[in-house]
Amino acid sequence: MRPRRCTVCNAPGLYRCTYCGDTLCKIHLPPEMHWCVGIEAYERDLEAPAISPITSEFRPELEGMSVKKRISAKSLVGTFSGNYSFVLLVLISISFVLQYLIPGYTQQFILNPALVKTRPWTLITHIFLHDTKNFEHLFFNMLFFLFFGPVLERKIGSSKFLLIFFLSGIVAGIGWSLTSVNPALGASGALSGIFATLAVLMPRMKVYFFFLVPLEMWMAVILFALIDFLMIGSGDMIAHTAHLSGLFFGLLAGMNLKRTFPHQ
Repeated sequence: MRPRRCTVCNAPGLYRCTYCGDTLCKIHLPPEMHWCVGIEAYERDLEAPAISPITSEFRPELEGMSVKKRISAKSLVGTFSGNYSFVLLVLISISFVLQYLIPGYTQQFILNPALVKTRPWTLITHIFLHDTKNFEHLFFNMLFFLFFGPVLERKIGSSKFLLIFFLSGIVAGIGWSLTSVNPALGASGALSGIFATLAVLMPRMKVYFFFLVPLEMWMAVILFALIDFLMIGSGDMIAHTAHLSGLFFGLLAGMNLKRTFPHQ
């Protein structure tokens, strides 16, 4: 019989999370150290130690984390803490509607490599635009975002998540501008960065390629990178070099996080 492994780091999994049932090592057992679907119940239990199922072995460290979160929640920014991925999803969707309603909106904010030096803001604004003639462009990007954005945000915190999202998008825009003369729009480059960062931090996390084939995250990243690389120059209207640029930045960000915060 194969020994159980931690779903986060693949170390021997000697513990099981009370809230989600995942098999974990001691380091990743606390719900804040792994993607736990029962995080809200866990935080409620921290408020009621007399009836909490949280073991005393972890309580001092976890209570300290909880206090920080409660203090943060008092601020306006803290109101959205832990939910920036959903806020971004809503903003991108609103921007898509504005593309229909406001003439010239898309042209003002699209990334045009020939004009990027005089319109540097488009390195960010292009992330919030999608092809209005192809609803699938928005749908699949947002579906991808919904699957992986909240996972990474819960794991590394909202501030680091926002930084990786925007920097991945900017690097993707720069990579595209250096390799193409065609305008580009879409969140794919930023999402590639999120995907790659998550693959470094949670390489054993399972994903389903085309919703059917189970793959570990590290395998999926290699597969997506290979597809993008082989499709460069195919003329399929997909910004493959932007994907690869965002992916590359995400890998660097993930390795930096893992080195700086070994518990991540």
